[in-house]
Amino acid sequence: MVFTRTAPHQIRQPRLFLARLLVGSAAMIAAMLPAATVTAQDDGGSDTDVTTVTLNDFVPTERDLSECISAVPKPGCGSEARGGWRQTAIFALVVGGLGFISWRVVAGARKNLAASNSPTEPDSTA
Repeated sequence: MVFTRTAPHQIRQPRLFLARLLVGSAAMIAAMLPAATVTAQDDGGSDTDVTTVTLNDFVPTERDLSECISAVPKPGCGSEARGGWRQTAIFALVVGGLGFISWRVVAGARKNLAASNSPTEPDSTA
């Protein structure tokens, strides 16, 4: 294995990239802050005008809710309204993204391995 010194201009490049990344991230967060703040306005109405909807497709009506809260749902606690094509699409996107990242890591590792195993020219100083 041959160790070489890194040139100073090669050291500054990751720092410059990191600085640009941090400045860009801070700018994006600062741009989103005004949209994320919420102010309450009093409309002068009373709270009795508001109706509360307690119907939820995911909460069982025939069983006690405390029986259904756990890491592993018990039989009869679920709902037929869960899942669907949107959940499957998100799962496929996540698996595809992980596959793409894995492919890039393996390709980069193979490229670096091939570059480090390539023959180098001998020193002409001797």
